[in-house]
Order: sequence, then C-alpha cells, then structure tokens
Amino acid sequence: MKKEEFYEEAIPNSQGPLEGIRILEATTTQAGPVAGALLTDLGAESIKVDAPMVGEMGRYIPPFLNEENRLETSIYYMTYNRNKKCITLTLNRPEGQEVFRELASHVDIIIQNYKPGTMEKWGLGYKAIQQIKPDIIYVSISGFGQYGPYHTRPAYDPLGQAMSGLMSINGYPDGPPMKTGGPIADNLTGWQGALGALAALHYKNRTGKGQHVDVSMVDSLLNVSDWGIPLAAHLGQVWQRQGNAYYPIGLDPVVKCQDEYIVLLVAIDSHWAKLCKLMGREELIEDPRTKGMINRAQNAALVNQVIRDWAIDKPAAQILPALEEAELVGSPILNFQQILENEHIRERGMIAEVEHPICGKVNLYGVATKYSRTPARTRTGAPLLGEHNQEIYEGLLGYSPERMAQLQEKRVI
Repeated sequence: MKKEEFYEEAIPNSQGPLEGIRILEATTTQAGPVAGALLTDLGAESIKVDAPMVGEMGRYIPPFLNEENRLETSIYYMTYNRNKKCITLTLNRPEGQEVFRELASHVDIIIQNYKPGTMEKWGLGYKAIQQIKPDIIYVSISGFGQYGPYHTRPAYDPLGQAMSGLMSINGYPDGPPMKTGGPIADNLTGWQGALGALAALHYKNRTGKGQHVDVSMVDSLLNVSDWGIPLAAHLGQVWQRQGNAYYPIGLDPVVKCQDEYIVLLVAIDSHWAKLCKLMGREELIEDPRTKGMINRAQNAALVNQVIRDWAIDKPAAQILPALEEAELVGSPILNFQQILENEHIRERGMIAEVEHPICGKVNLYGVATKYSRTPARTRTGAPLLGEHNQEIYEGLLGYSPERMAQLQEKRVI
C-alpha cells in the first residue's frame, strides 16, 4: 500500500481523533508529561501547569539547545511537552488552588503525577474536583499507585525496572542486573496513563460518568513482563539473565558481520530451512540437533556459532539484501543519526520538524499510530514558561487584565 492510498479518506487539516478534548496537566519530569504528550499527539489540547518563575524539574535536565536560555531549551523538556500550552500557577497556595479548580471545570481530563496524597492535601484530589465537575476523568500517575503498602514511596525509572522484574533479566549471566538504555518504565507508565484516560473517556461517552484512573510505574512495567509470573508460579522457574539471547528461543539475534553488527533472528522451521540454504548448510535442516525450534533452543550455542561463522567475513551490505530476498528477519542496528536519515522512518512521519520561538526549527518525534480518516501530527514544539497565560486566563476563564496583574504581583501565576 502507498501512503496516499492509506490517507485517501483523510479529513483536511485534521488535528487528530481527539480534537476537541481538553486536558489539564499538573505534571513534572517524565511519566506524567508522556501521558499528556501522547494525547496531544492525537489532537487533544493540553494546558500544562508549571510553577511561576521556575517551571518544572524537566526544564533543568541537560542537554540544552541554547545555553543562554536553559529554562526554555532543555531537549528533555521539549521532547515530552510537544503540542502543549503552558500556564504558570502556584498549586501549594489557596489562591492558586482556587484557580486550578476553576480550570478543572473547563476540561475533560486531568493528569497529575505528584506523590500520592499531595493533590489531596492541596484540595485538588479526585474527590474535590469531582464536586466541581462530576464527569471528570482524573488520571493519577505514581511509582507504586494510590494505595498499597508502598504507595507513599517515591520512585524513579530504575526503581520501576527493579521492582517489575525487568532489571533481573536484563544483562549477561555472569554480570550484574542492568537497566535498559532508555527510561522504559517512565515511558510505558505514560502510555498506560494515556490508555487509561482513553478507556475512561469511552466509558464517559457511553454513561456520562467520569472516574479516577490510578496508574503505577511498577504495575505498568510488570504488565509487559511477558511470561515471568506464570513461569515462576506454575513451573517454579525464575527467568534468568541471558544477555542478548531471545528467550525462549535461545538464539542471539545480534550478529557480527565483517564491518558492523546486524540483527538476524530465525524462529520458525521454514525460516531456518531458508537460512540453512543461504549459508550453504542444508545438512542442518534435518540435523536432529537443529530440526525444530525446541532442539535449536537446546543447542543454541551451536546454532549461534554456525550463523556467526557464516557472517563474520561478509559485509552487512551483502548479507542484509540476501536476507530480504529470502524473506528472513534481518536489519541493520541503527544509531539515531542513521534514523534521522532513514527513508522509511521519514515517510512514516516519525521525525517531525516544528518551530520553537528560541531555537527555530526543531526535530521532535512524530505520532506513532496512523489514522486514515483523522490524521494526527506533531503540531508545535514545547511551550515557553507561561506562554499561554493570557490565552487561558483571559480567554478561557474570562479574567480581566487587572485580575491578571494582581495574581502576577502575588506570584500566584
């Protein structure tokens, strides 16, 4: 299928399938902002609350695109706050809390990722907001959830990886447990937050009733731990670290060619037969040690060595086309500079160029899911601190310039 065929039903100038949905974010750092970013990717409007003068912690994480204006140019902050609007508001003071409650009456979804109990202490928890807007969808994101023995404990991404079992299976058998290269716990928690908001929105559309959505980092990562729990519960087996071995097949998909590493993975029997012919090792198709997935897994060292010996003296530019022609699973291992230049990734719209008022043109991530009728896109870069104060306070809440000036003088906004 060509791109034009997929989008032949597309609505012109579509913002995405969530156009018309408004979010209020009291979020900081990553998991909460990721949830908001995913929803704004799909067309929702997000009003993000940052503290006056200082903003949120994500603004201070390096590197920066402009050293003279770090507050506005953290790549970290830009990545997770694309498409959003930003207002400044002090949430730990009564005047700011009253403004937040006013804003809550104008939105469909609230996302917050403060430590459990904080929003309640400020009179901004689910029960308090529900009194103002009964059908509110209120998404709370935290390390351990809103209840449970550990719910008051703080958490960062590595803790989520440690508590979910992921770190215990990541790394080599003779080495220490390892975290993933990127903050996968934060990101998957953000995805679960966005998914939870959408599920609650669907229920609200059917019944008119909102609800509280509780998203935990540990739960989110544990939810994608594959067969770890049933393996331990029913077979008494604890999943062990195996390096790059692709469990339970046992094969190592990372293969060294003459000039670079590639990924090459064979699982099903028909693929193994094709690879044996490609390698000139047809005798291994019926060899009892390598016939069938279970036998190959039990003799993974032999299979891995056969593939390595075949690949080591051949350039990747020879092996990869041969794998593609044979309809086998093979790929280069791209770094991010290569990703920027990759024709497939670019055509899929995963690299979005947007304008930033300080940095000019900035490359950010595009929208992962594609919609044939309501295309979604990365529309704007991350907002400046308080950039949308006037639009939201005067335009949405109807504040007068005098009221705005008064709140600014008190550093409420």
